Amino acid sequence: MVEPTNDLQSLQTSYSLMRKTLDLLPDGVLIIGRNREVLYFNEAFERLWRIPRDVVEAGDRTMLAHVLDQLDDPQSFLELVERLYHRPDSSEDELTFNDGRVFNRRSVSLDAGDGGYSRIWIFSDVTEAWSARIDPLTGLLNRRAYASELPEFMSSPAEGAVKSFALADVDRFKAYNDRYGHAAGDQVLERIGEILSEACDRNSAETYRIGGEEFAITSLHRDQAAAIAFHRAIIDRVKEAAIEHGGNRPHGVATVSMGLGLFAGCGNAKTIFATVDRALYRAKKLGRNTVTLAEIGRGGHSSSNTTDEPSG
Repeated sequence: MVEPTNDLQSLQTSYSLMRKTLDLLPDGVLIIGRNREVLYFNEAFERLWRIPRDVVEAGDRTMLAHVLDQLDDPQSFLELVERLYHRPDSSEDELTFNDGRVFNRRSVSLDAGDGGYSRIWIFSDVTEAWSARIDPLTGLLNRRAYASELPEFMSSPAEGAVKSFALADVDRFKAYNDRYGHAAGDQVLERIGEILSEACDRNSAETYRIGGEEFAITSLHRDQAAAIAFHRAIIDRVKEAAIEHGGNRPHGVATVSMGLGLFAGCGNAKTIFATVDRALYRAKKLGRNTVTLAEIGRGGHSSSNTTDEPSG
């Protein structure tokens, strides 16, 4: 007959089993106490964050400094941590590293019982999966990411914000390739990708390369005027880059044309795409280097009219 264990033995057995289980996980696990002390981390956490043994032995602050030194945006990392330690909220986001790695970061709170919270942090290396979503030439999100993320953008209510969907196309790009060569054409796309990326990073927008010289942009704005100004600025910045294009008269430099749809609430992706695509075609007809605004009502229903918003 097996004698029942006492409560202390049971607790010790459970704790040992929990540690062994966490140590076997491929994800990095970090448990922080309510006073910000490190209570536990598994071997995967140590490996993923490339923490040397002497740093581990040096203590919490040295470990934090080592972590922050690896990140693209350590300030945002710290801001989220500070915000969460005063709240019971869960969170999930992505961290980008100086060396190009990408981690998924998840966090849940543990009520310490005295108004404070401990937290469990879980880190997963998603670099390979993330790379499959990136266009290798421009560094923008690719068509695969576009197909995955656009439905969520269109269906989200985004209350109080103006939602925008834009299609941008490099003007007379075939003529550019014929005149300057495909290698030079790739350099143009790379430069335009940089301009789009810089603009969108500052405005929490997303840009996708969805075709050879065609891009899609999704973004949120406080009002229609701000949305139009944002997209006009992109058009202007491309022209101001002064990339020689003798085949793009009368401009003489590389330019882009854009169709832009603005709407509130949930939208129908197919309807909005078709409407904005027609607006892009109209921008080409109007002389290029132009934003053409397609009128889209609430719920993503298109209007029969378009409003031309020339730029440059």
